Amino acid sequence: MLKIMRLVLTGLAASVLGGGAWAQHDHPAPDYTEGADAASVIDAALAQARDDDKQALILFGADWCHDSRGLAGKLEDDAQLSTLIAEYYVLVRVDVGQRHRNQDQLQRFGLGESFGTPTLVISDGAGVLQNGLTAHDWRTADSAALSDVAIYLSRYAGAEAEGEALVSDADLGAIAQAWPPYVQALTEIEARQTAGEMSEVGAARARMFASGMARSIARLGMGRVAEAQEVEIADTADLEALGVTPAEDLTAAVIERVSGIDMDLLARLVSQDAETADALARDHTQPVQDRE
Repeated sequence: MLKIMRLVLTGLAASVLGGGAWAQHDHPAPDYTEGADAASVIDAALAQARDDDKQALILFGADWCHDSRGLAGKLEDDAQLSTLIAEYYVLVRVDVGQRHRNQDQLQRFGLGESFGTPTLVISDGAGVLQNGLTAHDWRTADSAALSDVAIYLSRYAGAEAEGEALVSDADLGAIAQAWPPYVQALTEIEARQTAGEMSEVGAARARMFASGMARSIARLGMGRVAEAQEVEIADTADLEALGVTPAEDLTAAVIERVSGIDMDLLARLVSQDAETADALARDHTQPVQDRE
């Protein structure tokens, strides 16, 4: 569908190259309503997607989350992206609190849990997940390149491209695999599992967490390189799926950009699990009338 590609690849150029799209903003909370019936909200979105021949875009996030707010700002404030969403998606938001609410609604799509916020679920009207494990790639959504978000969503909207586009690419998977903290995490997980300190299930969960974090860092790096070089950028796999020939391969530049970002991924997982447990305990002990 050529008009989608024009919308994304030429329509975004003015806002991307103008510089304002790259700044991180303190976006207003997009209203991930804490007390909403998430199952009913999702059921309604799937029914509408089925009736309108669209995809459901279900954002699992939280009002406290900077990147949940940042992604909302991209989808709502940019005219081209908001048009793409209106034409091809049914957009709803589901509150996950500190990754302790509505996890069953992620599980209905085959995703075990929220490893970070936001988590993006793209589903057809029958409730079949379309974007697989890339649902966990968006923990740095506020720093992601606008063109990266747009081309990703264009891919899952079913776009068909014709001709060439002036968009650079970067191999997100290769960037993630080369990120030193991810390499270290995989080595440590393997060692702990071999030593009997981590179960097979625990190791698989830790790998999933680390993979999503590494891919999120890769998207952050893509955004920063695109900003520095004043180019549009997207994941190689997304451009290939759309049949677009990229202008330049920036994979090496992104790998270099993120190589200095350091974190202990397994320690981060432990910390997040503690936050989730505390939030769950507070919800269970809070008087019912205070939750309304």
